Amino acid sequence: MIQTIRKAWGVPELRKKIVFTLLILLIFRIGNAIPVPYINTTLLGNYLDSMSGTVLGLYNVMSGGAFSQATIFALSIQPYINASIIIQLLTVAIPALERMAKEGEEGRKKIAAITRYTTVGLGLIQGTAYYFYLRNNKITLYNEGFSAVFTAIIIVLTFTAGTALIMWMGEQINQKGVGNGISIILFAGIV
Repeated sequence: MIQTIRKAWGVPELRKKIVFTLLILLIFRIGNAIPVPYINTTLLGNYLDSMSGTVLGLYNVMSGGAFSQATIFALSIQPYINASIIIQLLTVAIPALERMAKEGEEGRKKIAAITRYTTVGLGLIQGTAYYFYLRNNKITLYNEGFSAVFTAIIIVLTFTAGTALIMWMGEQINQKGVGNGISIILFAGIV
């Protein structure tokens, strides 16, 4: 196995792809450590530790612990996975999408764009739901007045932007790195 790795490292093009993939994974891990502003992460961590046997505990595991720390990548790659499943199911149900899927490369590009937009929409929905969950449990720093509205906007947009960035990083690994980017990021989040 070590010999195989040495041979792979000896090929300049492959080495470049491996380094690029590792760089993206490093950025992903750094993003998993940056908390979203206006959230009391200590209270959130304690609260979610008590909820470890629930769906929230599972979601926390799937995000690599980022959910319980409310980091910018707290939503992880889940909105993209959900969007992909939804669009694949709708491709069978909606004739226009089915025709688009049969158009070849152009159709796949259009469906990929629709999946990206759906991912951002799901990220907004999940980010909003996560914000209200935090606010209802008094984990956000501001809960009333104008500051609460500003806080909500910042938190939701940060979660959504984190999801969009993860999706983009996965696509960059697909294009310039080694392997399936989304799968690698999902694995990196769990490990």
